[in-house]
Amino acid sequence: MASSVTLSRARVLICLAMVLLAVATGACRRKTNQNANTNGQTSNTTDPEQAKRQAQSLVDQGKELYKNDQDEQAAAIFKQAISQDPNNAEAHLRLGMSYAALDQKTESEEEYKKAIELFKKRTQADAKDGDAYFYLGEAYTFLHQDEEAVRSYRQATRLKPEDEEGFYRLGIAEERLAHYPEAASAFEKALELDPNDDRATDGLERAKEGATRIREGKKHAEEMFKKQQEANANGNLNSNSGSARPSPRRSPPKP
Repeated sequence: MASSVTLSRARVLICLAMVLLAVATGACRRKTNQNANTNGQTSNTTDPEQAKRQAQSLVDQGKELYKNDQDEQAAAIFKQAISQDPNNAEAHLRLGMSYAALDQKTESEEEYKKAIELFKKRTQADAKDGDAYFYLGEAYTFLHQDEEAVRSYRQATRLKPEDEEGFYRLGIAEERLAHYPEAASAFEKALELDPNDDRATDGLERAKEGATRIREGKKHAEEMFKKQQEANANGNLNSNSGSARPSPRRSPPKP
């Protein structure tokens, strides 16, 4: 009798062990499936379009840090954005700006050049991409290539005639080239779009003063040129008169 009870207990324990093993196996399978799903989600993040969205999100974060003068943190974020999407032109431009703020001139110039290369590709792919032309103007400005900047900003304002910032930047670029009438025109357009832009107001005043200096300088130069011509004419007249005057005749000898 005792051995029968013992055998029954052993069978119960075996059954219980088998149930626990089945439960554990199921849990392991669920965990494996969860890991597989997680891995599948991770692999989705490597999708090119997803990577581009993540990169742009990082660029937006970096811009906020840059605005708050957190230049080192901004640079780190822009680098991370570039690692996600190496062809993100704005990330290269913003990284260049951060490097410039950190007095890393060589690194900033390299990033500006890369940004120009990528923004040019964007404009070639879409000739109506006004933002690409605007940022192209920014990169050229930072490299002090003002003529190229003017051309880029001008195209940006043609494509986005309601962009006040584009006209303001165009005015600054024209002013740097001493194209004061053109600069004044750009600042005036910026003020039409935003009458409260004090920057454009100051720029318009500078452009008008520059235009006045140019006019006065030209007028002065013309007056000096005219005086020089008159002086040369008088000199020639005196020279000719002197050569035409007869030489005095000697008095005849006394007898």
